[in-house]
Amino acid sequence: MLGRRREGWPSSSKPPHAEDPPPPAAAGLTTVVTGGGQKVAVSPFVAQLDEAARKRLDSMNQRLRWLEQQMEMLEAEVGKACTAD
Repeated sequence: MLGRRREGWPSSSKPPHAEDPPPPAAAGLTTVVTGGGQKVAVSPFVAQLDEAARKRLDSMNQRLRWLEQQMEMLEAEVGKACTAD
């Protein structure tokens, strides 16, 4: 029927050919392990979103570390200037 997706390969049909697409249930799913040790399947979109968020957080964390180092250097310079007077 048009507009319907198959949930898997019918058991009565012959095995899929190499050019046939994989069944939707197995197409590109990634599993993640939750804090409780449970495995959960996620879509490729969610996996990409998670990866992008992790990269962005890592970038922000590096920037924050750099800013903290700059603040420490400025505080040290101000401290030296105050003790020199």
